[in-house]
Amino acid sequence: MSGTLQIAVSGLNDAKARIANATANIVNASSTSSLPKNPAETYTGFVPQDVITLTQSDGNNNLGVQSQNVARDPAYTQSYDPANAQANDKGLVAAPNVDLANEAINLLQASVSYQANAAVISIALKTDKALLDIKT
Repeated sequence: MSGTLQIAVSGLNDAKARIANATANIVNASSTSSLPKNPAETYTGFVPQDVITLTQSDGNNNLGVQSQNVARDPAYTQSYDPANAQANDKGLVAAPNVDLANEAINLLQASVSYQANAAVISIALKTDKALLDIKT
């Protein structure tokens, strides 16, 4: 696979990972759980993830990017919901630290990135075909 195609395919995979991540964060944004009772207790609710994009390289050759999911810190915020069965005596529950507006922006950015990388692949394939047609 040519370097251009390899880089564009890695960009497609990164965009796909970002779309999947933002979708998971959005779907679970309204889930709640009990607040940890003390700092030593582990939070057991949904932990939102962020995607970090890292450059892949082989010596002096850049071969695209790779994605890595990392847990968001802090994973939750306190939310007042006294009717919730998981609420503590003060009516507080743990809600995932998800900002729906930011997740929507992440989806839009990933979608544009996916489209751009798909266009690069399309143009690279057309260029390769044109070069082969010239040779024949």
